[in-house]
Amino acid sequence: MNASSMSRLVVTALLLSVSPVVGAAGETPSAPEVAISAPGDGQRVATAWSGPVVVEVSRGAAGHDGRLSVVCPSSGYEHHTTFSAPSGRVGVEVAPVEAPASDCTATAQLDPVAGAAPGDDPGDDSGDDSGEGPAAAGPSDGVAFSVWRPVAFTDARVSPVFYPTVRDGFADTAELVFDLSAPTDVVLLAFDVARGRVVTERRAVLAAGPATWAWDGGKGNRRRASLPTGRYLLAAVAIDPVSGDSVAVIGATEIARRTITQRTVRSVPAVRAERSAHGACATGAGEARVVLVCRGTRTSWAELSAVVRVPRDARLRDARSRNEKPSADERPGRVLHDVERLSPRRARVSLRIDGRRALVVDELYVEWSRRVQQRPVAPVPGRAGIVAGEVTRDQGGDWVVELAPPG
Repeated sequence: MNASSMSRLVVTALLLSVSPVVGAAGETPSAPEVAISAPGDGQRVATAWSGPVVVEVSRGAAGHDGRLSVVCPSSGYEHHTTFSAPSGRVGVEVAPVEAPASDCTATAQLDPVAGAAPGDDPGDDSGDDSGEGPAAAGPSDGVAFSVWRPVAFTDARVSPVFYPTVRDGFADTAELVFDLSAPTDVVLLAFDVARGRVVTERRAVLAAGPATWAWDGGKGNRRRASLPTGRYLLAAVAIDPVSGDSVAVIGATEIARRTITQRTVRSVPAVRAERSAHGACATGAGEARVVLVCRGTRTSWAELSAVVRVPRDARLRDARSRNEKPSADERPGRVLHDVERLSPRRARVSLRIDGRRALVVDELYVEWSRRVQQRPVAPVPGRAGIVAGEVTRDQGGDWVVELAPPG
C-alpha cells in the first residue's frame, strides 16, 4: 500500500469517528421532543373541564410511553396518568376539575427509555447502575392554566308592570330576579324601548346565588325624576371569564299610570225630578215620562231638576237628558242642560226649555270624573316577561340591546 492510499484511509477513519450516526434512509435522527398544545399556556377553562390534554411528540419519540400530571395546588386537585403516542399526537382525558383554581399546571414527560443517555442499557433490570449511572430523564413540557366557574343567569323573572309615581309602598319598583352561577361584576341597565336608549346604568359586584335588582323607574341621578309611562327592558350583563363573551338576562316591564281618570254617569228618572214652569210654559207627568211645553218667549221657561250625590273628589263634567221632540216642538227656543255643585257631596242637574219648544223627557244624567288608583293583577315577578336577546356595546361605547325574533 503506497503512502497516498494510507493517507486516504486515515482521513476516512477520522471522518467516521466524528460523524453522527446516519439512519437507514440517510437522515440524522433528531432528539425526541414532547409538547402540550392544549390547553394553551395561560388559557382559562371552565369548571368540570376534563380535557383532553393534547400531547404532541416528535417522530423520533412516537410509539413510546409518557406520563401526564395535572395539578391545581390551591384547590387540592391532582391527576396522574400515562399516555402513548403511536402517531405523534394523543388526547388524554383527565378527571373533571370541579373547583376554580388559578395555579393549575399540566406536565407531560416521556419515559427515560425515549431519551436515555448513550451507554444506558434500557433492558438492564438488575438495578446495577454502578457503571454508567441512572438513565437520563425523558424530555418534558408544561403549561400553566386556570379554572373558572362560567357566568350564567338562570331562573330569571321580572315584574310585568309597576307604578313608580305614587310611592305608596305597592308596586313602586320593578324587580329583575335571577340566580347567578358565579361571583362577578354585573352591569344593570334599564332600556327605553320607545326612545331606543339606556336610561339607567348601574354597576354591582354580585355573589353567586339569587339576586334581585329593584328599579324605581328613575333616571339614575341624584335628583329623582320619573320616566314616562311605556315599555322598558331591564338587563343584567356580565362577561364570562372562560369565553370572554357577554352574557345577559333581559326582562320586559312597563311603567303604567297608577292614577287613572274614572268617568261615572248617574241618571235620575224624570218623574222623580222636580218640575217648575214660568210664563207661557207648563209641565205634565205620566207614569214614566215628563212633558215640558212652552208657547212664549225666552222669558217663559219650564224646568226639570234633581239633586244627586257625588264623591267629594269628583269633577263635574256634563249634564244631559234622554228625551224626544214631539210634533208640538217649534222654533225658536232653547234646550239647556246644567249641573252645579251644591256641597262637596251634592250636585244639582237641570233641564230647561224656553221660547216655543216642547220635550218629552225620560231621564236626566250627570257625568263626573275622579282620579283613582289601580292595582296590577300580578305585581309579583314572573317568567313571562323574560325575553331572549343580546346586550353589547357598539363602536362608540353605547349599549345596544338586540332581541331575538319571536318564536
